Amino acid sequence: MLSPLFSKAAHKIAIVQRSLATSIRKLTGKSDYKKWSQPNELSPDWDRRTQKIATLIKPQSSVLEFGAGRMILKQFLPEGCTYIPSDLVDRGQDTLVCDLNSNALPQFPTCDVAVFSGVFEYVHDVPRLIYHISSYVDVVIASYVVSDIEPTNRRMQGWVNDYTSEEILQIFERSGFLCDYQEEAFSQIIYRFIKKNQ
Repeated sequence: MLSPLFSKAAHKIAIVQRSLATSIRKLTGKSDYKKWSQPNELSPDWDRRTQKIATLIKPQSSVLEFGAGRMILKQFLPEGCTYIPSDLVDRGQDTLVCDLNSNALPQFPTCDVAVFSGVFEYVHDVPRLIYHISSYVDVVIASYVVSDIEPTNRRMQGWVNDYTSEEILQIFERSGFLCDYQEEAFSQIIYRFIKKNQ
């Protein structure tokens, strides 16, 4: 049996290793394929957040979910919605496989709503992504742990950016979106952004 002192030291080493790996990804602009290829990294604890996000979607909407993971959003969607899952790795069920950190973002299907639940924290250039997605959707619903709420341990969590709540609003506004809903929930903020011309 490991001593408590050894266990504590091992835990500290693991934290340093995770932080260092994230810092390297931040410098290189790469995505964490190793982490997101592991099914055990897709926590059921995120399901309540997903359920909350689903309440912000209108019936009959076409929905493109980035970071679809276990595709829990699909079961919470309002009546008549269509669902397209997208993720960094293939999750089956016709997943649109896409690396949001790639040098060239692909074309996406035109949809009413894009959902980014716990995704932006892992994206190196969120402004570029939002500008790109603005050609394909009229509504973006996203959760994000802003640095106002969690300023420390961001690299340990695997997060590669540090936007404040004000910066998130500005990023979307520059790409033609206005925030019509925001709520702090689950130690993060859930936003809904609507295109200005809608």
